[in-house]
Amino acid sequence: MKLTSLKNSKNFDRVFHHGQRFGNRHFQFYYLKNRKSTNRLGIIVSKKVSKRAVVRNKVKRRIRASYQQEMANIAQGYDMIIIAKKRCAEDPYQDLNRSFKHLFYKTKLGQIK
Repeated sequence: MKLTSLKNSKNFDRVFHHGQRFGNRHFQFYYLKNRKSTNRLGIIVSKKVSKRAVVRNKVKRRIRASYQQEMANIAQGYDMIIIAKKRCAEDPYQDLNRSFKHLFYKTKLGQIK
């Protein structure tokens, strides 16, 4: 299955205003049921995480990799926004991946293996 992105600001605003929210030490997570059979993912990594674009892009790649690794275990039909917190740039990938799985477990959109 291919990763589909949430692209325009109208969709982001709809998820922010009407969706549910959950957060943990690495991420802030917003999600809203859509009328599609697939998930759409939006990733936000601001300059608060790091001033360097190289670091911000690395965090985005790690989030995408975690999502693709867990895609089979995640419920379908949702628009999701993941906002990275400052700790994402400092902590190793294993901690990010564990925290990512925790998001979906706590929101009942996925399962931990």
